[in-house]
Amino acid sequence: MSARFMRTCLLTLAAAITTVAMTAAHAQQPATPAASTLPNGAASVSETYGDWTVDCRLVDRRKQCLLSQVQGNKETGRRVYAIELTPPAGGKIEGTILMPFGLNLDAGAVLKLDDKDLGKGLRFSTCVPQGCLLPVSFPATATDAMRKGTKLVVASLNLSSNEPVTFSVSLNGFAAALARVTELAK
Repeated sequence: MSARFMRTCLLTLAAAITTVAMTAAHAQQPATPAASTLPNGAASVSETYGDWTVDCRLVDRRKQCLLSQVQGNKETGRRVYAIELTPPAGGKIEGTILMPFGLNLDAGAVLKLDDKDLGKGLRFSTCVPQGCLLPVSFPATATDAMRKGTKLVVASLNLSSNEPVTFSVSLNGFAAALARVTELAK
């Protein structure tokens, strides 16, 4: 056989293998999922319920929803503290609390719900330019209590004085915000 004939056979075989492989790969891909939608075809929704804000956005055809509360310094207008929670999944709500700098990170933080301990020894995960992050996870029992509660207190220790530093998170509107973010996330 000539080299030219052999090369033609190999190229034809390679093209056939590529076509079969591409057809098989395409057949294994699931159908393109329907795009998630928000009310009235909106690309984003932001609503306020008491002291809580519900935000949902479509990102790459998927919903990203959370409920949050931000507290700032009235004199400077700067954010001092924030909490963001995701819609319930697997029987719990997870999220992050953004705390200011100047805290004893090794001491962690304590959570109280209307003067009842919710968790001790919560560990900070890292610090970013905006502050230090405290991951939180609330099981269904805590979430149910938060729906009926009035305030969530987050406490840590001041790094230099070792005095307690507390932030009071209003639960005004929490139950309605949680219901709405759960509905929007579906």
